[in-house]
Amino acid sequence: MTRFQGLPATALAVLWGTTSVVAQGAEEPVLLDEVVIQALRTGGTESSIPGAVQVIEGEQVRQRIRQGRDLADVLGDLVPGLAPSNGTIGGASQTLRGRNTQILIDGVARTSELRGFDREFSTIDPNSIERIEVVKGSTARFGNGATGGIVNIVTSSPDAGFRTTIEGRLSTQSESDSRAADLFVAQDAQFGDFGVRVEASGRDVDNRFDGDGDRIPPDPIIGQGNADNLERYTLGSTLTWQRGASDLRLRLDAYELEQDIDFFTDYGTDPVSLTDRPYDGEPVRDEGQSASVRYSYSDTPIGEVELSAFVTDVDRRAAFAEPGPQNTLYYTTGPGSITQSDDAQTELFTTTYGASVTVRTPLDGVISGAGLTWGLDYARDDVEQELIDGTPIIAPMEQDSFAAFVQLEAPIGSRLTFSGGVRAERFDLTVEDFVRPDAAQLGTTGATALPALNVEGGEFDYDAVVGNAGLVFEATDEIDLYAGFSQGFSVPDVGAFTRRAVLPGALALAPGQTISFEDIEPDAQIVDTYQIGVRFDQDAISVDASAFFSTSDEGVTFDSATNELSQQKEEIYGAEISLSYAVRPAWLLGAELAYIEGEFDDDDDGSVETPLPNNRIPAPFTATLSTDYLFANGASLLGELVYASGRDEGDEPELDDMVTVNFGGAYPVGTGDITFGISNLFDRQQDNNTASSVRTDPLTGGGVYVADEGRRFSLGYSATF
Repeated sequence: MTRFQGLPATALAVLWGTTSVVAQGAEEPVLLDEVVIQALRTGGTESSIPGAVQVIEGEQVRQRIRQGRDLADVLGDLVPGLAPSNGTIGGASQTLRGRNTQILIDGVARTSELRGFDREFSTIDPNSIERIEVVKGSTARFGNGATGGIVNIVTSSPDAGFRTTIEGRLSTQSESDSRAADLFVAQDAQFGDFGVRVEASGRDVDNRFDGDGDRIPPDPIIGQGNADNLERYTLGSTLTWQRGASDLRLRLDAYELEQDIDFFTDYGTDPVSLTDRPYDGEPVRDEGQSASVRYSYSDTPIGEVELSAFVTDVDRRAAFAEPGPQNTLYYTTGPGSITQSDDAQTELFTTTYGASVTVRTPLDGVISGAGLTWGLDYARDDVEQELIDGTPIIAPMEQDSFAAFVQLEAPIGSRLTFSGGVRAERFDLTVEDFVRPDAAQLGTTGATALPALNVEGGEFDYDAVVGNAGLVFEATDEIDLYAGFSQGFSVPDVGAFTRRAVLPGALALAPGQTISFEDIEPDAQIVDTYQIGVRFDQDAISVDASAFFSTSDEGVTFDSATNELSQQKEEIYGAEISLSYAVRPAWLLGAELAYIEGEFDDDDDGSVETPLPNNRIPAPFTATLSTDYLFANGASLLGELVYASGRDEGDEPELDDMVTVNFGGAYPVGTGDITFGISNLFDRQQDNNTASSVRTDPLTGGGVYVADEGRRFSLGYSATF
């Protein structure tokens, strides 16, 4: 049966792809076959996995980007269970089902899980995206890190023939210095069995303002920078070669992002505001290069064999942050001092590379329709983080990971399909000796000097065997029921633990004391996720609904008031639903709904009764309602109502509801389309819940509230010829 399921976004992309058919008065939309999802690694499709999986087409993403929005905003609205965007270039608190998200580009992580510093959504141009695959729930398909799920961004492959794509866009708010400009150019060419695609883009953004017309500070939360006053340039190239059973794909990427901050932020106002103190640090910066290659040969005695390799090199600089509620641990001028050093600005350097072998072996001789996916993975991470004068602030680390995995998919009768597998993983971690510099900790009674501390490294290892199992039952031709269990394995942010190394009573000790990493190393975390769900497709209606429960004995919680990391038992639960309804072939209604909540064992008594902090669950309930209409002449309109609930749990600062209306569309002109859009149509003044959940003021216990962006107008043109 041909399937038409997933997000309404996918359905809309289908309608867009059939403009001429609709224009001719076709009575039914054309339904496309399901996409093989790379993030599954098995060659499977959405309907084959016993869990929640979504595919968002690149055109769907670009429609919303053309409203003047960012990639993180779009995904926060379209993926039930993913927290709303925080409105900056970083991913702080944008969790998936309350846990960490493993962000991949073509199946490759840009940075190491050993030191979290997430900016992936801000460093890729959305015009480079073919589709985005979301696999929810803990999983070990790509190794360490995916306790909440995977977001895999698949970049575009060369189109057939010789084609040029160009897109330009300008957006602005009511204020004169709020413009943003984007330009993207791509060239596709085909030479026999070879395909080539070359892409280049530039982005230039001025200031951003809230619904009251007040400027949002350039660094409103934790030193990662806002999404304003920046320039970003990307360059990418894809080479493909196909002949017979052989398939080769090579991807090269380079990018550079820089944000110029002009003034420091006042964190004592609600929301945070701009001071008149000129910023005197270095600009926020992010630059990286990456290469990945994948070769598969489908005609071997053991089935399809896929070989892949990758290398990434990324340098990231945070903003210079004054001591305050957003920066409670800072580096000082020397022993006993509580005065911040002029060099107390950090840079992160990560280099990762690896290779894998994946074999997909059909087992038709044993069970008709069954298949086995198995293979080996290897990866190496090198991580350093320093002050801008070269002083290390975390222990330099190297990690080698080795894994073997096997996954079986087999039908049981005509309607039931079993899926199950295991992954054995080992991490060999080398932590070098280093001196944690003189620092100060800001608390409720003021700043206290932390003497420099010698941290002894060593050789450490983590290992685990994690599994998954599930069933998909085809109840009818239109209804699939599924139930599954999956495990994810994660070594928490090791760098953060060494950065915060403190001896008991260290506040009263003289410099020169020593602590072993063995005494402060975090425990590896295994997360168990249980899911049940239903997928329904009948004529014009598509529904995907699921409920989940995840638990871990070594969950990681960050207390932003004390700047401390801790591990304890935790449980998270929730439900999600995606629904689309084609009122007519050219008119589509959609809804994405999610509820998430969780508790942890705050007092180590074996019982989980304390609500997880806001930085894990910034919005327990989210909803996006959308309507899309495609006119007979090819013009289109898109409207959205986006809601994110507030939160008032335990001792956490209260967060208010967020309500945003977005509108946009396109009109065909020549070989392309004039595009237009308005985000936050009614210019609503509100706080951004995710940004406001990152920090708690240690002096007052109150929130550090960050305003959401006000209304933005966008106008552009896109053409392919």
